[in-house]
Amino acid sequence: MIKKYKSAYVLGKFMPFHTGHKFLIDTALQYSEKVTVLVGSIDSEPIPGRIRYEWVRDTYKDNDNVTVKWCNEDLPQYPEEHEDFWNIWVDVAKRYCPPIDVIFTSEKYGDPYAEHLGIQHHLVDLERKKFPVSGTLTRTQTFKYWEYLPDIVKPYFVKRIAIMGPESTGKSNLTISLANYYKTQYVEEYGRTVYEENGNYVSVEDFVKISIGRQKIEDEKIKISNKIIFCDTEDITTYYLCKEYYPNYWSINENFFTEKFRNTKDYDLYILLKPDCEGVQDGTREFLEHRDRHYEIIKNYLIEKNLNFVVVGGDWENRFNESIIKINELIQN
Repeated sequence: MIKKYKSAYVLGKFMPFHTGHKFLIDTALQYSEKVTVLVGSIDSEPIPGRIRYEWVRDTYKDNDNVTVKWCNEDLPQYPEEHEDFWNIWVDVAKRYCPPIDVIFTSEKYGDPYAEHLGIQHHLVDLERKKFPVSGTLTRTQTFKYWEYLPDIVKPYFVKRIAIMGPESTGKSNLTISLANYYKTQYVEEYGRTVYEENGNYVSVEDFVKISIGRQKIEDEKIKISNKIIFCDTEDITTYYLCKEYYPNYWSINENFFTEKFRNTKDYDLYILLKPDCEGVQDGTREFLEHRDRHYEIIKNYLIEKNLNFVVVGGDWENRFNESIIKINELIQN
């Protein structure tokens, strides 16, 4: 099939990349032999440019007819910002693209830009009838427009919720119940997995293994999560348990956890369970008599770090219902 155009140009912020953007690029591919997609960004924007570039790049990584490039330069975004606006963006096209004969856009700026470039403009779905969505809508009302996000983009917006608390406060059961209620994924208590694999023993070095292993599981499961992922404990819990198990030797891992806390993204919500329920010994618990003290340690850390947390207590039904109320407040946008 002979294509109408030789070399097409598609420009966008892709903030975030959504199905309307993909339709625009796919339309350019339908009519053009080659397509150059330029992801433009400036450092002040809410979604890092590199992430947006990687979304588009990886979507078309197996298509040799698409070249995705990233322009991260402090350039004017609107004509009224600079008297030489169009010449600046003509220069961008010349620097980042091969010779082009058409620009594909879904915007009114396409006509003047094409005129200054001396090429044709192919307008695609200006009124957003095929895909009634925009970057602003998917960014500010993400879950309402969830269906318009490609799978490669969704993990970036998944809300991460950590279930915390001392031993025998129902963390694991609540984690599973909430994941089932919201039809999504959860991360099991990896510390228990390591403990049982070691024959009901955990060394001081194992706490690093627990931290790394739990994060790997979370990173994989978040890719297939439905808007939310629930995590049964996290590094704060691993950190303080390391100190409890090995008060004289935990400093072996202090630098590891300090670095992890510095570089790890905070959870969107921490649900802290009160120890106002009966503690049950299942053969693995060693600190039942310290539940109140452990609760205060966790709570004080959350306060100190100014993290978003809620305290939930009472019977199992109340813990579940109160958690749902707080989660719904978080995800409504």
